[in-house]
This record gives sequence, C-alpha cells and structure tokens, in this order.
Amino acid sequence: MNNHVLPAGSRVRVISYGPFRELKGTIRKVDTIPGLEAGEAFCFYLVELEGTHIKEPIWFECDEVELVDCQSSDDERDLAGSLASTRHATPFLPSNEH
Repeated sequence: MNNHVLPAGSRVRVISYGPFRELKGTIRKVDTIPGLEAGEAFCFYLVELEGTHIKEPIWFECDEVELVDCQSSDDERDLAGSLASTRHATPFLPSNEH
C-alpha cells in the first residue's frame, strides 16, 4: 500500500491498465481510508483527465496513478525530438565557396 498521499492539485499520470492508461490529469479531491497498520493509508483520487471526451473527473485508487513533474521527462524527450527533426528538416543551403 501507499504511505504517501498526494494532495489535491497534484499533476498525475494514470499507470493502471485500462482505457485511461498514460493519460495525465489533476487531482481534484482525495478520499483517504485509514489502513489497518500504523502509518498506512489507502486512498482514492478524483482526477480531472486531459485529452478525453469525458468531462467529469474519474476516481482512481492510489496505486493507479503516479506523480508527474511540471515538465515530465516524456515531455522533454518529445520536445527534444521535435527540435532535432526541425533542425534536420532545414533545407541545405549551398555555400558560396568553390
């Protein structure tokens, strides 16, 4: 179980297998259930997803999402790839040297 409860407003990515896998969103509400062992908690996150036609937030178990940085490594990798492809797509300009 997860000991660390993420606060509302945190950016997360869905990691569970299902139709929402890899989608990102923002936690809107946290519902915590105290665990049976000391210091252990189980929680559900109400997540507003991005990039889906579903307008209402969806509940996920704590183990179904992971915290995402403001600019994740995936976003940085995508940005680096797009910059590299732009650089290679520049037409060759012949030099005036012969």
